[in-house]
Amino acid sequence: MADWLSAHTGAITIWCAALCTFAIYSVLYAENKFYRLFEHIFLGLATGYGVYITWSELLLPKWWQPMVVDGQWYWIFPGILGSMFFFMYSRKHAWINRVIFGLIMGLLSGGIFREFYELYFPQMGASMKPIAAPGMSIWDSLNVVVFYIILFSAMSYFFFSFDHKNVAIKKTTSAGRWFLMIGFGAIFGATVMGRMTLFIGRFNFLVNEWVPQVRSDWSSGIFRIVAGLAAVALIALVIRKFRRTNATGE
Repeated sequence: MADWLSAHTGAITIWCAALCTFAIYSVLYAENKFYRLFEHIFLGLATGYGVYITWSELLLPKWWQPMVVDGQWYWIFPGILGSMFFFMYSRKHAWINRVIFGLIMGLLSGGIFREFYELYFPQMGASMKPIAAPGMSIWDSLNVVVFYIILFSAMSYFFFSFDHKNVAIKKTTSAGRWFLMIGFGAIFGATVMGRMTLFIGRFNFLVNEWVPQVRSDWSSGIFRIVAGLAAVALIALVIRKFRRTNATGE
């Protein structure tokens, strides 16, 4: 058995990857236990992998080894502070968890504000370009004008300290709302394209790696066994769906 597994490691890996792909995308048909099983498997693997990476790449080289091997004993204090997070599981001492949470949130808020300032404020300053300057073409000037129109229209939509009944302000805020919706639509489209990229990657794997493996495994009997099991599972899923539909009368 061990020799057979070592000789067919690549084929087993490809078949397992294809099975996981079909299991996850089976949710497009209906919510089913097959999908739920592999969802929990993926979550468990991701959690275990995250714990391993946290220990091997963060805690071990940057905390445990300096404290134990290099004799930097003061690293025990970050360990004590970190262990305070686990008091969230205690009803009596949950306040200890809130103390460390408040401390970490305060530190992170300061760091995030500084990072935001150093990253985005130079970009905001660089965006404020002159409309006409030596070396600028008519298209560069037009680009700057369009930028200012969109910027001030979008900003006017969030100014609630003055009345929007004025015709000019009302039109400007309406245009700003449209610009915001276009921007949000572009962000949503990028998110959808990210999901499509994942799907294309898995489809490319099935076509270019799994299908050739199926053809090579046809004579060995592996494909017949797996195809038979998949057919039985699919038939059972369809029968279960029809029974549930008949039971509910939908």
